[in-house]
Amino acid sequence: MAIRVVRAPSHVQFGRRLTEVPVSKGLEDVDALYDELLSYTDVLLGRVDPPVDSPYLSLMEIASAYHARALEIEMMILWEESHNRVIRGHPLYKFRTGQLRSFIEMSKKMADLGSRRLTQEALLSEQRYDAGDNY
Repeated sequence: MAIRVVRAPSHVQFGRRLTEVPVSKGLEDVDALYDELLSYTDVLLGRVDPPVDSPYLSLMEIASAYHARALEIEMMILWEESHNRVIRGHPLYKFRTGQLRSFIEMSKKMADLGSRRLTQEALLSEQRYDAGDNY
């Protein structure tokens, strides 16, 4: 008897990474971090194609991943501050309190927008189902 392997459809998240959104790793110099955030901003604002193709999840998934990456950067800078390797006036300190803080707020707002879009799509789908349009 042959064993048949059934793969889950690509939209199913089981057995996959928690997120497929590629993000950088570690703490680099301020210029590299700023360039990283600018590339994420271009995706969030629709200037370039998103790295994840999902009609409903892409905005929330991408914004959440970018938000998590920004918080990771903040966490690492705060660690350096707590060990007195980054002090007030240091470029990383200025970055954390300036550009990074703005990006964190923007990515949070975009994740909220993605969540509202998912809620709206669920409501519209339910209304179509209740109306008899079972497609």
